[in-house]
Amino acid sequence: MATPLPEFGNAGPNDHTEISRRFLQQAKEELGKGDQLQASEKAWGALAHALKAIAQSRGWRHQGHNHVIAIGYQIARESSRSDIELATNHANILHQNFYENFAGTRVIQGGIDLVETLLPDLDDIRSTTPRPFTIEDGDDRGYLRLLTGDRSLQIGDSSPVGFSLSHPL
Repeated sequence: MATPLPEFGNAGPNDHTEISRRFLQQAKEELGKGDQLQASEKAWGALAHALKAIAQSRGWRHQGHNHVIAIGYQIARESSRSDIELATNHANILHQNFYENFAGTRVIQGGIDLVETLLPDLDDIRSTTPRPFTIEDGDDRGYLRLLTGDRSLQIGDSSPVGFSLSHPL
């Protein structure tokens, strides 16, 4: 039996991590049963919840699709990990596939594999103090303004804790 979900509205970072693992397993099972649409959406959900766990541990906004994408891109930039950006893009394609049914088994399996490879690293990122980060361009500024709600952030601004709202300066 699966671990019960947290009470409505009370999911913490550990809950999001557990949901992420559950969705990854379900993605594999659904693909094995031939349900490509459900496999696609569960793979997206697995990555989305892992990223939401990071955001919640940093005090970042994480309630919408655009937040999840921004989290993936920001974490990729902070950690100099292009594989996180790649997985974010691939999982987003799988989310679109849930609605449009355009991806084949190979694309879906590739996305599931990317997410599975990345989840332990994302859990490590969530569990460590964020690295120093300097806003270098409009993309960085846009992601961090969206995630923190701080519209005053400018190119050149720096934070010793990656603009985390939960880690002391």
